[in-house]
Amino acid sequence: MAKESFRFIHASDFHIEKPLGDLFDLPDHLRTALVEAPWKAADSVFETAIVENVDFVILAGDILNPNSTGASGIAWLLDHFDALHARGIQVYWCGGQVDEPDRWPEAIALPNNVHCFSKRQVEQLTFRRNGQPLAKILGRSHDGRESIYAAEYSHEIEDIFSIAVGYGKADPETLNNIRVDYWALGGNHQPTTLQNDSPQIRYCGSPQARNLDETGAHSFHLIDVDVDRNLQIQSIESDTFRYSRLFVDAADLALGRDLRQLLSKKIAKIQSESSNRNLLVQWRIQLDVEQASIVGPSAIEETLAWLRREFGHGHPALWSTEIELLAPKNLPQKWFDEDTILGDFLRTSQTHRKSQGREMNSKAIIENESPGTPAWQTLLSANDVPSQTAMVERATLLGVDLLRGHQVDLLAATRRFTGVGN
Repeated sequence: MAKESFRFIHASDFHIEKPLGDLFDLPDHLRTALVEAPWKAADSVFETAIVENVDFVILAGDILNPNSTGASGIAWLLDHFDALHARGIQVYWCGGQVDEPDRWPEAIALPNNVHCFSKRQVEQLTFRRNGQPLAKILGRSHDGRESIYAAEYSHEIEDIFSIAVGYGKADPETLNNIRVDYWALGGNHQPTTLQNDSPQIRYCGSPQARNLDETGAHSFHLIDVDVDRNLQIQSIESDTFRYSRLFVDAADLALGRDLRQLLSKKIAKIQSESSNRNLLVQWRIQLDVEQASIVGPSAIEETLAWLRREFGHGHPALWSTEIELLAPKNLPQKWFDEDTILGDFLRTSQTHRKSQGREMNSKAIIENESPGTPAWQTLLSANDVPSQTAMVERATLLGVDLLRGHQVDLLAATRRFTGVGN
């Protein structure tokens, strides 16, 4: 059998229907660009397919919700499919949660170059160039199950490159049992490589991040396969806005360094790494006890306003979404050693901090002492580890603040400053 090289794109999680989040006080000059960001990132996938003359495009789920995007979203996608069809580029589409096959309007036919995989069973398709089979593609759209069931992808081994397409959580050990050359996965917005050997197992991620849980570069994959089945994988960065969390340590501030100088240096570094992209930054500033006594809300609000004035209106822009002050990591040991109510309180608190609040019973407080608002009830009733830990931390700071007569405003160091309603 003659062998030939070929190339394809692996993309997923466009979520055209979903706007960017975690934004506050956004200036007018960035509004239009933010609205357009998901569309432009997805545009780059199809434009690259044409410019790079790929043989086919694999879409691994959550491209768009036809009900949410309406006619404009459907028309946008059909235009791109038609452009690929004109170049002879095939599309293999595995539906995810928002774009399962049943959601596509029955009255609107997909072009002949687009195959949408069934959600009822794994389908096997063969990509041919000039009648010559070059790749076998196995795919199944999302059927509601959380994880990909690898056994369904079992197939007869042939002497051509094989690709498995799926949506959902994946166990690399299980997927590794299936004889394929590449797993093209969707459903994870962060680009993630589960296995870099054969077979390659990859989530390409979303072309554009949507919130602060999706920090870093976002992209899609351009993959070249040579005649010996060797892969060359390029991550094509496509985001126009990039989220980031930047941290300032208490040790840096304790050395007497100016906060604005520290922030400016971190900004210069991340801008040099972001390839001329707009940045959306959350600042997290760690304080110690001494700093907590002198850094008040007005100083932080002014720092946030300064960041936005200095860096939020450039081209590209770096917009500071908020400043979160983190409570001191450690309280003075002498406070713990005191033979006082404060000392007893801190020693008890330390016990609960070590157990992450698992042994703490707040039922009596909820029933008898807490304010009757739903928000308080939810906070005090939380029983997952992160919520319990956060509650112990805040209760400790509150207790110290009260028992030391408000000498140090530690509670200020648990607030977020967003420029809205502070």
